[in-house]
Amino acid sequence: MFNLFKRSKVADWERQLLINIFGLMPAEFSYLKEQVQAGLLKRVSFGSSVRKNFVGFSYNGNVSKNYERKSDRGFVIKDVKVFDNLTQSYINFDIIVYFGLVIGYATPDNAKIQLDIHKIDISQLQIRYNQNLLYDKIKPLLKPHYIKTVSPADVFEVELDGKIYYHLQDLEDGDFIGMDDNGRYYEITHDPYEIKEILEV
Repeated sequence: MFNLFKRSKVADWERQLLINIFGLMPAEFSYLKEQVQAGLLKRVSFGSSVRKNFVGFSYNGNVSKNYERKSDRGFVIKDVKVFDNLTQSYINFDIIVYFGLVIGYATPDNAKIQLDIHKIDISQLQIRYNQNLLYDKIKPLLKPHYIKTVSPADVFEVELDGKIYYHLQDLEDGDFIGMDDNGRYYEITHDPYEIKEILEV
């Protein structure tokens, strides 16, 4: 049996199962397979209050920097089925991706598992993207070379002097890069308080 508790090391079967699943998916997701093969996954953790039966990963920093995509909004790969030897049936196996990295997986309906890493069914696979409607709204205004540095999770509205700015990127000490509805960029500082238009980001 795969014992998911009281361990911190990523198991060989976990790595291989992820590699096998990603290998069955369309080519656009091949970077997920590559990052696992490159040694991204370092340790596991348990006890998420957000997802039932969730196993999270920590990373090898030398590998994660090569695959991180700050502009990716993140998604969940759902309705993958993997055969479980304990229940003698195919069970749900969800994979969570954020910033372009595999952050973990969940078997929402099964706490104890003994998975067959070769019996995988992706015929009903779905990709459910995280949404930030504000990011979707302002994305057409972002300069193409700058999009990769803006995380959807960092985008929110800030009202200053009666005008709305979109927070794009943190600087030091609470200062940030912002943008207005016309696609103009600003460096916004609080000490001293200043909203300074910048031409290059």
